[in-house]
Amino acid sequence: MSEDQEKSENETDLKNDEWFKDKYIDLMQEHPREWIAVMDQKIIAVSSNEIEVKILAEKVAGDKEYSLYFIAPTAVVTDASYSQK
Repeated sequence: MSEDQEKSENETDLKNDEWFKDKYIDLMQEHPREWIAVMDQKIIAVSSNEIEVKILAEKVAGDKEYSLYFIAPTAVVTDASYSQK
């Protein structure tokens, strides 16, 4: 792998990471406990199984770079009167 390819792939990962962070709350609601594959800031595959999501993503992505994420279900405290003692 050339340095230019590696730099491009790192930039791709960084863009996908930023997209993932920005969309995380929505993703927790839509895909809790699921693996997602993201390419060009778009979901290309979803599964509850990591191996299956990789297989599905590779069918869509071919030789292109994609990012893989697990979406953990996370509770969000929204009660303004909540306080820790």
